[in-house]
Amino acid sequence: MSGAKLLKRIPFLSALSPKHLNEVFRLAEELSLGARQSVFAKRQDADAMYIVLSGRVKIFTNSSSKKRKTFAYLKEGEFFGEMSLLEGTTRTAAAQAVEPSRLLMIHRKDFQRLLARDPKLALYLLRTVCERLRRANEEIEGLLFRNILGRVAKAMLELGRRSGEARGDALTLKERFTQQELADVVGTTREPLTRALSSLRRAGLVAQQDGRYTILAPDKLAGLCVEIQ
Repeated sequence: MSGAKLLKRIPFLSALSPKHLNEVFRLAEELSLGARQSVFAKRQDADAMYIVLSGRVKIFTNSSSKKRKTFAYLKEGEFFGEMSLLEGTTRTAAAQAVEPSRLLMIHRKDFQRLLARDPKLALYLLRTVCERLRRANEEIEGLLFRNILGRVAKAMLELGRRSGEARGDALTLKERFTQQELADVVGTTREPLTRALSSLRRAGLVAQQDGRYTILAPDKLAGLCVEIQ
């Protein structure tokens, strides 16, 4: 597959002409990462953005108390690392390959040239940043106003809606998650997560087999995603 055809599949770059896409492909650098290999660390100087060509990457942070929070799992066609380039600051979170992955790395000067060349790219970027900001605001509200059961329910629903396979009324997550990975998504530790999952299983809302979770009753699970009054 030519460089232009490959990049045309990436929503962020799909507005560019084949000529410009080939130019981007020549300027960009392709990276191959193994599972658990770091892409960049928090507070590292930012000199490039990344697009996932294959595999899966997680965006996360660690606190001084050794707590972890996973902000997102990104798959083919999604991009990350652009905010630090726009702001001219260091990385606000870390990125790591969850499984063997291929990334396309676009350096700062080429990234800024892309945005200046086509307003559609800037608009797409703005929409993505706004969506990520909305999700961040919802995360903050959840930490402030939801109990742990509501936070786990919301995290499971978002994972299901993002990459779940519909089977009747149920949603089965395509990816396998350990309890620690789910705890990191929720922003808690394993013990409260385990108790919340046990409650959801006893209520017939969630099932788990071979590391894959199934949301058995999405509508009922959504009913738990309410603010504490």
